[in-house]
Amino acid sequence: MQAEQPASPKIFLLTTELPVNLLMTRNAVCAATQIAELLSFTEKNKYDLEVAVEEGFSNAVQHFSKESVEEERIYIEFTIEEGYLVTSIRENGIPFDMNESERFTPETLESMERPGLGTFLMEQSMDSVEYFVHGRDGKETRLKKRINNTTIPEQLVPTKTRRRSKIRPTVKESISRKATKSDLPEICRLAWKCYGYTQEELLYNLDLLTEKFEEGLVVPIVTFDADSGNLIAHQALKYHDPITRVSELGLAFIDPSYRCPNLSKKFAADALRIAESHGDKGMFDCSVTTHIYSQRAIQDYVGSGPCGVMLAIAATGMEAKELTTTKQEKGTIVNHYYAFDRSIGTIYPPLHHKDMITKIYKWLKVPRNIEESADCTPAGESGISVFPLPNELNVSFIVVHKIGEETLGSVQSGLRQCKSEHRDAVYIFIPLGVASSPYLVENCEKLGFSFAGIMPHIHDGDDRIILQWVNISIDPAKIKVYGAKSAELLSYIISEKERVEGL
Repeated sequence: MQAEQPASPKIFLLTTELPVNLLMTRNAVCAATQIAELLSFTEKNKYDLEVAVEEGFSNAVQHFSKESVEEERIYIEFTIEEGYLVTSIRENGIPFDMNESERFTPETLESMERPGLGTFLMEQSMDSVEYFVHGRDGKETRLKKRINNTTIPEQLVPTKTRRRSKIRPTVKESISRKATKSDLPEICRLAWKCYGYTQEELLYNLDLLTEKFEEGLVVPIVTFDADSGNLIAHQALKYHDPITRVSELGLAFIDPSYRCPNLSKKFAADALRIAESHGDKGMFDCSVTTHIYSQRAIQDYVGSGPCGVMLAIAATGMEAKELTTTKQEKGTIVNHYYAFDRSIGTIYPPLHHKDMITKIYKWLKVPRNIEESADCTPAGESGISVFPLPNELNVSFIVVHKIGEETLGSVQSGLRQCKSEHRDAVYIFIPLGVASSPYLVENCEKLGFSFAGIMPHIHDGDDRIILQWVNISIDPAKIKVYGAKSAELLSYIISEKERVEGL
């Protein structure tokens, strides 16, 4: 019995996109000419390919059937598969039905004017012409021409090499410090090495990173291998409010080509030391829930406690290279908080959230006097801000600075704006230190917002209760949290979301 031959690998050659315009036909043909010359086609085969691509592109333009095509494109791709040169011509014009298409037959000169000549020429030039309708992805004409594998340039043929296990040097001693301006380009390079381009834009835009660095809104902390002097790790403190000294700990990554035992513990100590030296009131973080390692490090090494779970805020596509973590789908983060300022304050939580909020403050070891408020209708001046987060997140924040007579109406207006922008989620931050807070929370829940947690000191120096309005489907079973406290908080937040949806 003959052994089954392994499938030939697909070889990508070229792709191009062109406007839906007959003037671009020559460009399409030029692409075919380049491919034919690359594969050492005979003059006849080269001519056949040029004719087929010309007719395929022309047909796509002529039968596009859309009034406005300025933003539309026709995509041409050349690949080698199973001994054939495959040319794919894809576009989003009107779907066709080949069964109803008029067929050209070369009978008389008059028949040259009949529809179907282009299809006939493609079929005569190619070994195979196939048509596909891909639903929302448009339709495709696929041309196949058998080729001699000996004409494929050797440099294009993929070779299987035995993968050798990488020997990663172990960092015996590391040195950490606040970054200088000269470190910033290397930080950008390390971010790409660890995450590709899936981290946030700040790390790939050197001008933006430099601007935030010089304004003191980003304080990078860099770690070097003492032996080689190479930058091996990075984390940063980010300040969202230049007045309120509460930092976000994040942008942490370690060069995957090194083994760095116990570096996470050192990371935590460095961040705490630097944040406290800045006079910060506290430090929070946003840990993704596709894995629990970062959550565990924050709780065990920093000493932070869970204070919130924000659904639908995690960016799509973030993935750490060479780590056994899943690709980050749009999902959830756990907020943790570590307080440097533990002076006593007074808050007015809604009665139905009082027990949970009291419990969170105990986890954070932040003392608060819990006061109950009757139905305290707001009066006086109102102040809110509505702003989107970076594009890759597709969410918005509503920050209530002052609760006044017009606050609820402003929140309603802000939510309508966010809905019109098709945001995945909206998060509202409401002051806990004013007696009218429960009134606003209750009315926001009638608008569809549900409990997401609390955050001390975060805006204008005041504690905030966080509510969230979520517009995409979230599967709670995929949310992974570390520790009994986080699990209890997540359970409460999910049950509150379901309760509000039933109002």
